[in-house]
Amino acid sequence: MKIAAIAVLSVLIIFLGIQVFSFVKQSNQLSSDYASVQDRLAKAKTDAANLEEEKQYLANPVNLEKELRSRFNYVNPGEKMVIIVPLGTSTPNATSVSD
Repeated sequence: MKIAAIAVLSVLIIFLGIQVFSFVKQSNQLSSDYASVQDRLAKAKTDAANLEEEKQYLANPVNLEKELRSRFNYVNPGEKMVIIVPLGTSTPNATSVSD
């Protein structure tokens, strides 16, 4: 009778040990996932703040025009665009070879 009780208790202790180990492993995984989600949330909040700042900047018509001119080479009707290339950055278009 004592041997059966010891065997049952041993099996129960082993089963509970496995369950505790499983819960600890799952807890560690969830902690890692939570930290990852927190990082993504912080990045998303930063991105949202940057976009809001850019939206407010571009809400000013002067700033919007400045950005259109710089990003898309926008010119008003009647204006001419001049592109200045710094020295040393241009390459010759073609080279001729004489026989």
